[in-house]
Amino acid sequence: MKSINDVFLSFLEKTLGTANVVSDARMLDALAAGSFRPAALCRPGGAEEAAAVVRLAAEHKVPLVPCGGWTAQAFGEAAPAGALAVSLQRLDKLVEYNPDDLVATAQAGMSFGALQAALAERGQCLPLDAPEHATLGGLVATDRHGPRRLLYGSLRDMLLGLAVVNGDGVPRRCGGRVVKNVTGYALEKLYIGSLGTLGLLTEVTFKLRPLPETAGVQELTAPNFELGFGVVRELAMRLPFAAVTASFPGKPFSAQLGLEAAPPDHARMLREIEAAVLLTGQGLEFSGAAQTRADADEYPARPRRLRAVQLNNGQEVVPELLARLTWPCRAGDFAGRMAKVDVAAQEAGFGALMAFFDFPGQVSLELFAEHGVAQGVPGNLDRLVRSLRGEGCAATVAWKSAAQPLTEKVFGPPRPEWKLMREIKRQFDPAGILNPGRFGPF
Repeated sequence: MKSINDVFLSFLEKTLGTANVVSDARMLDALAAGSFRPAALCRPGGAEEAAAVVRLAAEHKVPLVPCGGWTAQAFGEAAPAGALAVSLQRLDKLVEYNPDDLVATAQAGMSFGALQAALAERGQCLPLDAPEHATLGGLVATDRHGPRRLLYGSLRDMLLGLAVVNGDGVPRRCGGRVVKNVTGYALEKLYIGSLGTLGLLTEVTFKLRPLPETAGVQELTAPNFELGFGVVRELAMRLPFAAVTASFPGKPFSAQLGLEAAPPDHARMLREIEAAVLLTGQGLEFSGAAQTRADADEYPARPRRLRAVQLNNGQEVVPELLARLTWPCRAGDFAGRMAKVDVAAQEAGFGALMAFFDFPGQVSLELFAEHGVAQGVPGNLDRLVRSLRGEGCAATVAWKSAAQPLTEKVFGPPRPEWKLMREIKRQFDPAGILNPGRFGPF
């Protein structure tokens, strides 16, 4: 790969206009995310302009980093140095919306919040857990999902089609704009979670859902983890919750139960929860809140997140988050796994941890500095990650602070399927300019 020079910038400005090319050092410093600082930024205004940028970058061997709402630039391996950031935020229009078919097509730079606002006017939604300012293309590129996949499924279940510019600079379409679309290969699924390594997404089509008539988050607490998790697991197996998130450590245990349903079903689930609590007894408590609409961000147990650490002298300090790991896990294995992780994290020098289990089986682990604030050398993240992976845990480093060293690969050691993934990358991006190295070797 080559660095950006004045000749390249001149061609870029002629293609997009001077106002849509940013090369000012102070502005680029403000855009830095993690270890990534773009050498320049451009803002194409449509699919044809995006294609022109890709062709120009391929000709000059300049790496491209697609970006939207800048909510996930720290995810994955380090972005290539000297890269051109391609912002798609000018592609922010709702292209087509068919409420009767529960289908919407929008440009990839449209924000998630703007789409939700437009859909809400017709009593519909895209049931994902994401920040409002995240872009739709970014959601697809990072495979954004959250606790509500328990009821609604993942983004893969909602994506019907897309438009993309591959590394050869040719605009293409995959999938369709209707729910019953079974012609040909489902190539649109390849781009889910691809982190922009296969193409620049310019348009996406989603299958929608009606807004629930009632929505709320109930909290269930218990004196200890074993008691509380057992009750929550049994409830999650037989009731159609929108989301269920349990926290660890469990002293006291806390779980958030998301309910989204018609009023009679909502009331029935509340009665079922209350009955399970009364039957178990032993200090179980249930918030029993009324049917109220709640922000989806409450599902990841934010009210229970670690907010303060008490030192030996009694002083309380605000904990400093150093890293966040994620991995798939069965509910029956969660307690045993976390008992080992708790010990391993202490041995690796982390002062505290907080984990969240999203049913049916996803763990998010947050690691904090010793004594609440970083003093001296941060925890040994490499040691902890190696320990987890050595025991068969497919841990991904979802985020880490700039102060936290890491030499282990974010997505783990090479796997057999990576050979096929490299070949797909070569076919879709022959010049190798699209976010090279974001998955490590490709």
